[in-house]
Amino acid sequence: MRFGIAMSLAVSMLMGAGAPENDAAPTCGTLNGVWRLSSGEAAGKALSKSDMKDAKLVIKGDQYRVTLPEMGTFTGTQILDATQDPKTIDITDATGPHKGKTSLGLYEHNGNEFRVVFAPAGEPRPTSFKPQPESGQWMHVWKRVQE
Repeated sequence: MRFGIAMSLAVSMLMGAGAPENDAAPTCGTLNGVWRLSSGEAAGKALSKSDMKDAKLVIKGDQYRVTLPEMGTFTGTQILDATQDPKTIDITDATGPHKGKTSLGLYEHNGNEFRVVFAPAGEPRPTSFKPQPESGQWMHVWKRVQE
């Protein structure tokens, strides 16, 4: 599902070098930098290599820019809450076809890996990192680009 890829990458989704092993504090700063999509699912199906090829996420503070070769580039803002269990993330696109819409998600950050799962805008937050078939949910795993 292409929509899911765009939104997730927007996080996506989805911060920089020298980050701690995990981000116990609710801050976007530990995610600053450039990320490449390494795997993912949409509506219960694995993303193909072509879906992930050249997909890039750049995060700076609470701002993101995600580039998906087949969909273009989207920008937006994200809000992380590491006090929740599991940790939550909300993204709002500033550009693109979902401009102004917010998607609710979950995230995990461990060193150079950033994993997110989102529901479509207006839908309830996912309850696990496994997208449910026919739900419109998507999950992305991003790997930090070493600069």
